[in-house]
Amino acid sequence: MSGVPGGPSKKSSSRTMATKKLIIDEFKRRLRDNIKSLNDNFFHIIQAAKVSPDDNAYKNQTGKMAEFYTTKNEMAVRAQLMVRASDELLRLTTDLKEFLILHDFHFLTHNIKSAEAQCEDELRKQSQFHQAIDSDVSNMLLDLEREIGENFYLRHT
Repeated sequence: MSGVPGGPSKKSSSRTMATKKLIIDEFKRRLRDNIKSLNDNFFHIIQAAKVSPDDNAYKNQTGKMAEFYTTKNEMAVRAQLMVRASDELLRLTTDLKEFLILHDFHFLTHNIKSAEAQCEDELRKQSQFHQAIDSDVSNMLLDLEREIGENFYLRHT
């Protein structure tokens, strides 16, 4: 225990911040790697789908079939790699949500308090608006009753 007040909490706070930074860096790396995998594999699938204008490669039937099956298998493997990268991105979003929920209570608390304050402000404004309308309607009714009373009763007497 340190003689300085708040010493241990500063160490644990800096350790927590370092841990959060490492986790965030890992999330960034995973995102970058998976996006790169998606882009590279998509590029290679499109590239493999292009038809070669070289007719010499297609003169014998065995050459055509060998190239066809090679291209087909390459595309299947690359498509599977794209599916794997997409699945990793879904896991990454789940991990990010979990990280935010477990490690960022201050942010969540701040957002909840902000939403409550905004709701209270809106409620206060609506209440004032309602009171103003109620007052206007009451004044109009009083004016109407007075007008009716003055004009209607004077004619009958």
